[in-house]
Amino acid sequence: MLARKDVAEQTKEHLRAICAVLDMTTFLHEIFLCQDRLDEIARRRQPLLIKKRRSYAPIAGEFTT
Repeated sequence: MLARKDVAEQTKEHLRAICAVLDMTTFLHEIFLCQDRLDEIARRRQPLLIKKRRSYAPIAGEFTT
C-alpha cells in the first residue's frame, strides 16, 4: 500500500502509525500459541456427532483437512 501512487499520503501516514504500534513478532507468536491450542483440542476431541432426525449418529473414520 505504501508504494502505490493511487493511495493518499494521509492514508499512508495512518498505515505507518498503525505499523509502528503493532508488534508483529508478538502477534505471530500468539498465532502460533493459538494454533498449538487448537491442535491439542483436535487431538482430544470426542468422535464427531451429527444430529439426524432427533437422534445423534456418530461418524466413524479418520478426518483429514
